[in-house]
Amino acid sequence: MFSIDEFAQLQFLVGRWRGESADGKVYYEEYDHPEPNVFQSHRYADESFVERTDGSTISFKDGEVTSQWGDFTWRASSIGRDSAVFEPVNAPSRFEWRRVDESTLEAHQRWTAEGKEQQHTIRLNRVIAI
Repeated sequence: MFSIDEFAQLQFLVGRWRGESADGKVYYEEYDHPEPNVFQSHRYADESFVERTDGSTISFKDGEVTSQWGDFTWRASSIGRDSAVFEPVNAPSRFEWRRVDESTLEAHQRWTAEGKEQQHTIRLNRVIAI
C-alpha cells in the first residue's frame, strides 16, 4: 500500500525523453502529471512531439499504484525518490524505472521466454526544448 505522497515521487518521470527500443528503433516519450493521482505517458512519432502514437497511465487509487498500457496492467511493488518497480498483473514482463541523473532514465525489463529469463535495459535521455 502506498500513500499519495509516495505516489508523487514518480515526478522524476515528468519530461520529454528520447529512447531506443530493443529492436533499435528510436522513440520519443513524454510524461506529465495532470492530476494528483495520475501520471500519463504519450509516445510520439518523432522529435517534434506533435503526433501521438501510443500512451499509458499510472494511477493511484485506494493505496494501490497501477500502470496500464493497452490491455496490459502492472502493480507497483516499490516506489522511491529515484526509482519504481512494477510487477505484472496481466503483462509479459516486470519493469523498473531508475533515474540515473537529471537527464537520464533507465527502464529495465525482465521476462521469461522459452523457460529462460530475459532482460533488457533502455536508456532514455531528456530532450531539451529549444
